[in-house]
Amino acid sequence: MKRILLFLLLIFSFTAVAYADNFDTEYQPKTVGIFLEAPMSYVNNEIVRTMVPEKVRAIFPKFKFDILPYDKTDMALRTYKEDNRMIVNQYYSQPVNRKDIQQIGQSLNADYALFIIITNGPPRVSSGLLSVSFKTTVTCDVRLLNIATGEYVVSKQIIKDGKSTAIYAGVPSFDKAYNEALEKALQELTIDTSSL
Repeated sequence: MKRILLFLLLIFSFTAVAYADNFDTEYQPKTVGIFLEAPMSYVNNEIVRTMVPEKVRAIFPKFKFDILPYDKTDMALRTYKEDNRMIVNQYYSQPVNRKDIQQIGQSLNADYALFIIITNGPPRVSSGLLSVSFKTTVTCDVRLLNIATGEYVVSKQIIKDGKSTAIYAGVPSFDKAYNEALEKALQELTIDTSSL
């Protein structure tokens, strides 16, 4: 009887170890990098550098995804652009494409790259009796790239308006108008991560 119990215990322990190994590889969190392509005023804006990673964390649950630090992906993007002579001056650089993002993602061992391209229209000014407003339109082009296949899993474009108003001899803020439009676009952004 003792031998039978010992034999069953031995089989159970091997099964548990094999299952644990399979569990570790099957349920390993996927790594996601955030890449932001935007006018320099956006990229260097502290509000945007906080807002975008917070939204990404809300989309990708912690138990299933590891998010690379934004500073790390931002540095990798800048280094890639420098190495490939894509930076024209301190205000403008050539945009990266899917292959560029795939190469950067591979160098960071990422499974997915969330690539956000922000463009804005020219500011518009309107005035009332005692107020002045700046308005702008922001286009937020969001793409989720599978690094291994080089294919987009998600591709969305969200267009939102932002506004900043000053009353009685005040000066409205362009930054506030841009940030409001971007915040609206990010609030509308949803990605179904259940199949990733």
